Amino acid sequence: MSFPNILHIGEEETLSSYTTERVPVGSLAMIEDGRKYRFTENGGVAQVVGEMQQARLEVVADSTGQTVGTMAAGVTVLTGVGATNNDFAIDVLKYGYVFTDTAADANPAYRVKSNTLLDAGASTGTITLFVPTRAAIAAATTVSYLRSPWRDTIVAVATPPTAKVLGVAVNAIAIDAFGWICSRGPASVLTQGTLVIGDPCSPGTDAGSARDVAAGTAEVEPVYGIVLKVEATTEHSLVFLTLD
Repeated sequence: MSFPNILHIGEEETLSSYTTERVPVGSLAMIEDGRKYRFTENGGVAQVVGEMQQARLEVVADSTGQTVGTMAAGVTVLTGVGATNNDFAIDVLKYGYVFTDTAADANPAYRVKSNTLLDAGASTGTITLFVPTRAAIAAATTVSYLRSPWRDTIVAVATPPTAKVLGVAVNAIAIDAFGWICSRGPASVLTQGTLVIGDPCSPGTDAGSARDVAAGTAEVEPVYGIVLKVEATTEHSLVFLTLD
């Protein structure tokens, strides 16, 4: 199967969960009515239907401004990669991203195919890319890396979320299991406060919930979508998600 692409699946498939990574995390799928879903690995507590999900919050210092070897353009393996404070396990960055954070470097962000152990305090790790680098990596260049936002997801932290919000749980996916979350289209979402049909909604003060944002109001928090059908606070309302 090629990747990236948009998978076409049935609604029943969105309610399935797996113990293995059946398709790459982050895969985008569409069902019969146009709703969109992302394939994720659950890294928090067992998912609760209707609760918004976000990416894992990485400790910035662990994976930012790390050492990397000097290399010519056209390589697919970055060598001499370091880590700080904590190790990064083999392939934990698979389908994640790596980029050079040195201002003078001309490389874009790359998707990660695999990684060896990135040992904290050492510069002995490797990161393998899907495509060759476009430019040379000069001496003293540093890199930063991030696991896929759809790997080890957690319930969206109460206002404001601590990482990108990805979608809403549609199935009680167990910890470390895989499955789909809805990212676009009508979805059942945990309500906090009073929603108004036609208004956008944003993170609530309860974890995983959504609250109303009056139309035309300036909003610095992420907008989840537009309210379609309203229910009482702590119940589920229907929201047209616009996260994808």
